[in-house]
Amino acid sequence: MYFPFLDEAPEFSRDVLEALRQPMEARPVHIHRAWGSMVLPASFQLVLAANPCPCGAAMRGAESTCRCTPMDKRRYRNRLSGPLLDRVDLQLELFPVSPADIRLGGTQEDSATVAGRVRHARKRQADRYVDCEWTLNSNAPGAWLREHFRLNPNSLRDLDRALDTGRITMRGYDRVLRVATTLADLEGAEAPTPDRITTALALRTQDS
Repeated sequence: MYFPFLDEAPEFSRDVLEALRQPMEARPVHIHRAWGSMVLPASFQLVLAANPCPCGAAMRGAESTCRCTPMDKRRYRNRLSGPLLDRVDLQLELFPVSPADIRLGGTQEDSATVAGRVRHARKRQADRYVDCEWTLNSNAPGAWLREHFRLNPNSLRDLDRALDTGRITMRGYDRVLRVATTLADLEGAEAPTPDRITTALALRTQDS
């Protein structure tokens, strides 16, 4: 699997960004030319990064030097279309590091520990999907996950409300379930609980 990183994503051509939608959803990429067409595998995990505004200074605190107008910021953000973002499972807003952050103590997990947890989660998924056409949560149909884990209306309450109010689409609904299942696998849990579903929803919508 490849991990392409598009820094300053809104600065890319709109045609380039929109062309990513189909392979992000279906995995294969379809190429059509005058001489014919072909279908190529396109398994990748896309990472997009963007500034809060065209100049990039809008989040630097009270002393921000940003001079972008609200229209500038709206036009910049709108370069990433709703249908494209609907295919992005994790949407996080990062803030600048402050002096207080630098002085924070505590220990952090090293890469080897995290990698071990990921390997364990991948093994759980391989065992779960041994009789399926897919091997990872990212490819599991939402209907299969709901039936397999016997998710009841109470477990799906926050997700149902988000769908009813238009905060997410049906595509987003299933994608949240996949992320929640991955969170459970990373923790060594048996199923995505309501708390994990709420966490996965917050990671997508930035709502706490």
